[in-house]
Amino acid sequence: MKKNIKSLNALISKLFRIFLCGLFFLFTTGLFAEVSYSQKDHAQEEPSRAMWVWDAKVIEDKEATEGLLDFCQKKNIDLLFYSAYNVRGKMTPICRKFNSRAHRRNISVHALAGDPRWAFERFHKRALDWAEGVLMFNFESQPHERFDGLHSDVEPYLFKKAWEENKAQILREYLDMNEKIMQLIKERGIKLKFFADIPFWYDDDPNMSVEWKGKYAPACFHMLDVIDAIVVMDYRNFAEGENGSIKLIKGEMDYASKKGKKVYIGQETKANLYHEHVTFGGKSIAHMETELKKLVDTYINHPSFAGVAIHHYLSYKRLIRKSK
Repeated sequence: MKKNIKSLNALISKLFRIFLCGLFFLFTTGLFAEVSYSQKDHAQEEPSRAMWVWDAKVIEDKEATEGLLDFCQKKNIDLLFYSAYNVRGKMTPICRKFNSRAHRRNISVHALAGDPRWAFERFHKRALDWAEGVLMFNFESQPHERFDGLHSDVEPYLFKKAWEENKAQILREYLDMNEKIMQLIKERGIKLKFFADIPFWYDDDPNMSVEWKGKYAPACFHMLDVIDAIVVMDYRNFAEGENGSIKLIKGEMDYASKKGKKVYIGQETKANLYHEHVTFGGKSIAHMETELKKLVDTYINHPSFAGVAIHHYLSYKRLIRKSK
């Protein structure tokens, strides 16, 4: 009996050694290594990007439309913030056709609009009229023809004198405007995301913290409490350092993750801006991609990171042409 047990143990030991040798062979031939690398590579893959499109007429021409959509697919862009101040009347069939074409290519489209005046309470009706127009457009359109979201670009600080004199009150009225749009969307019962552009410094400057709805916090945190997602204009042409895009976006990213919200990190490509460091417009496309990789690698696994958003279509194309 002891001899049989000893023989059985020897057989098991031999089979285990053969199994280990087999595993070693698989790794050395690259089979398991390739699978492991693919999984790791997939985990680190940059999400598709978003892009602003301010040239409203681009969708009125079939060739220009196809050029835009081709560009998106080449540059890993699957979300457009398209300038759509008025989608009623003669623009209705044009917008429907464009949205349908974009959706066929798995590209989402948000109706983009904004005016610094909309932040002031006396102009809230204009913002709500715009939102109502898009909501009605969607209600009257087929699913494949609809906008996927509303996107506001309201920058009240552009009214420099009024801003400096009463920024806290203006911010509260601005927050009220965003809340009213969200309420309108809910009241209409139409499924539509609401995004908004904000500057990176709303949480950096103590003067941007305000009392609103019984809570004292930076304006960007209030925004994340209310709307679906934010697009932070994190405009720097370098990623690292105290004044780099990585550090400047951190507060928004961390707060968004607590709220279960998403953040797109906006990057500028327009040329000849002051200051030069706010844009990649004076750099090469290779430099931009190098810095964006640092930014993406930092936040790729952050729960609030939605992707990079490029401002904007025409200047991005110019930068690419200039870099060739």
